[in-house]
Amino acid sequence: MTVLAPHAHLLHNPKFRFRDKEIDQIHYCWSDGQSVLLTGIRRTGKSEVLKAALWRYAQAGQAIAHLDVHDQNNLAKFYQDLLKAVLGALPRDIGEQLGQALAQAMQLPNALCLWVRRQIRSVSVAELVDVELVPPPEDAHLVRHWQALSEHIAATLAGQSPDALPVVGVDELPFMLENLLREHVSANELVLMLASLRKLRDAGLRFIIAGSISFENLLSLHGIPHTVLGGLARQNIPPFSREEAQQYLTEKLRSRPAAEHLEHILDGLPDYVPEFLRIAEPYLFSCKDANACRHALSNDILPAIRRAFLQQFDERLNKNYLPGELPTAHAILDRIAQADAAGAAIDGRALLEDYQRVLLKLQYDNFLIEGEGFNWCFSLNLIRQWWRGQRGMA
Repeated sequence: MTVLAPHAHLLHNPKFRFRDKEIDQIHYCWSDGQSVLLTGIRRTGKSEVLKAALWRYAQAGQAIAHLDVHDQNNLAKFYQDLLKAVLGALPRDIGEQLGQALAQAMQLPNALCLWVRRQIRSVSVAELVDVELVPPPEDAHLVRHWQALSEHIAATLAGQSPDALPVVGVDELPFMLENLLREHVSANELVLMLASLRKLRDAGLRFIIAGSISFENLLSLHGIPHTVLGGLARQNIPPFSREEAQQYLTEKLRSRPAAEHLEHILDGLPDYVPEFLRIAEPYLFSCKDANACRHALSNDILPAIRRAFLQQFDERLNKNYLPGELPTAHAILDRIAQADAAGAAIDGRALLEDYQRVLLKLQYDNFLIEGEGFNWCFSLNLIRQWWRGQRGMA
């Protein structure tokens, strides 16, 4: 099958490395008819894994489609882009069947009656009958009919061989949900949208969705049931291992003196997040000896990493937590920071009643992740170091 995704070549990054195991697992899930949810803390390379998995699948002759929804804040536009992506990646005969089904769906009388009922905000009877209509939002037509349309798409796809259907990549879906919530799209509309994606998955359309390690927490915070994510195979994208980090820097600094002095750099980095290594690389490129590498680490690399990563956590505490929630957030972070790097359990009896909601927020904001044995720990050692320094802990 030829590659039918628009701009599929743009998915290829020749410098992409070290995720073969994860991509093999993703391809196995697709071959088994499963869709995949990529999880992981920010900056571990989920988007790059998504693109690489799609591109390699396309190289094997499979049809793919790719949607980057990071900046999407219009639900109708998302539906339109999704329709275009699916139709563009289907074989011609299936695409024609689907086009006919959608044309019929838009003419259904019951859908029209439902649309009319939804447009009437109020009716009053005085001397005259006065009907107030809801002003139609931009591109509302597709949103109004999406449930009926998605049912017809699913019915058409369900009769096809899974191998004839494309894999659809949806990158940065949590960011799109945040954008839509800021635009006052209701939780009910988001439930319908996510449920329709599950309906399409159940009909045989395979997806790969780049989410976050706490995607479910975003849903919980806004009263959206987790069932809309049911059936997704989770694939976590962790930071690099030390060995991978050393290989990465060795390749980047090949023939440079710094390549012989990486042990001290790796010992001094708080985490092996790919973005940390990208920050370190240009500072190490001109280092002539071990002393120069140590100087670059202390005076350039670590300050640059802190500038790039830590300001956002200060901002999240100030913007995402109500004044009454901040003491609880501080108490939770203090408890975990006082333990070792493996984390600690949280005794909710010693906290305010809102601690569970605050804990959800701390997970979604990437402060915390679940550790072993029901412990909680910081998502990055960098954040643990920063919080201990902020709170005057030795």
